[in-house]
Amino acid sequence: MKKKLLALLLALLAAGASAADASTLELRPGDRVCLAGNTFAERFQLFGYFESGLLAAFPELDLSVRNLAWSADEAALRPRPLDFGAVDRHLEAQGADVVLLFYGANESFAGNQGLPAFRNDLGRLLRHVSKQIYNGAEPPRVALVAPIPQEALPDGRGLDAASVERRNAELRLYAEAAEAVAAENSVPFLDIFEGVAAAFAGESAPLTINGVHLNEAGYWYASRALLKALGAPSPGTVVASAGGGAGLEVRPPVLPPGPGGNPAGLRISVRDLAPGYYALRRGDVTLASASDGDWARGLDLQASSLITSLVEAGDGLRQVVLRKGRLFFDRYRAVNGYYIYGGRKEPFGVHSFPPEMVRFDELVGDLDDEARDLARSDEAWRLERVDR
Repeated sequence: MKKKLLALLLALLAAGASAADASTLELRPGDRVCLAGNTFAERFQLFGYFESGLLAAFPELDLSVRNLAWSADEAALRPRPLDFGAVDRHLEAQGADVVLLFYGANESFAGNQGLPAFRNDLGRLLRHVSKQIYNGAEPPRVALVAPIPQEALPDGRGLDAASVERRNAELRLYAEAAEAVAAENSVPFLDIFEGVAAAFAGESAPLTINGVHLNEAGYWYASRALLKALGAPSPGTVVASAGGGAGLEVRPPVLPPGPGGNPAGLRISVRDLAPGYYALRRGDVTLASASDGDWARGLDLQASSLITSLVEAGDGLRQVVLRKGRLFFDRYRAVNGYYIYGGRKEPFGVHSFPPEMVRFDELVGDLDDEARDLARSDEAWRLERVDR
């Protein structure tokens, strides 16, 4: 039976999420994606859900991620240690192809009266970044990311309900302002405000440590929302077209581990099959069988041992991402920076630190390669036409 190897659209996201429209940020093969912004952006690296989800959602693109965010940064206020270098310097050092800008949370404390300044500052920064050439070839593709809401904590912890409601009204205004700035400058706006708000409303356990900063479960939800905004489909979803043929090879994705346990299963949808009855097989084992119409509508696989192996692969990817993120942070934000770029660079730091920094970069690059390899599932299943 003739089979076709299909490029599958794979992703790790909220169930029922749909692919984004044409305003979605374009991702290209080999892109270096850099995060810049505030505490919310900086803390993504603590849990690894966004980066591992991004790599697994687009394994064919060989992406890499660098987190250059800095706690308390604002669009017009980004203080750094002496001689550390501005954000531009580090975006260039990392060869940024894509830049995600996270601003608005800190600025929102200025309320309505701070909105004009925020829009002006964010627009100026966006236009500046959009004109630079960090990768040696062309300006980066830039997107603005919405701030997230504040969570009302139970048992009287944190702000009272009325105060949280006021804060969220302010945060929503700043999210809308960021969206307006994105529209004015014709760049994508990644709106995760409502997605995180829905997670707050739907979970009984807190998703923040203090109402403001997300915990691990909170970052799991925020990562799903951000990946959805970047155009990835539902978690554990494989969508393919057989192009009118009578079979194909299916490569299932590594699955996203969640803080609350394993995902329920894997959903596979295959369109444009020739009329008939088809069996999905892993070696000699039949995983599912159905008509071409049922495959087009999608089938859920619930084989627990199989799903568990895909989840374990996904968590292995996340663990590599976490190691890489910590190593990069130690290089980017070295605690002995005074000897690397500061007052004691001369005569002490120039002897040993430059080659050590090169070695750091090599180790980070090695972990990039390992993560990209892990993002590609080793599984290969066959969908074949069979007699009923």
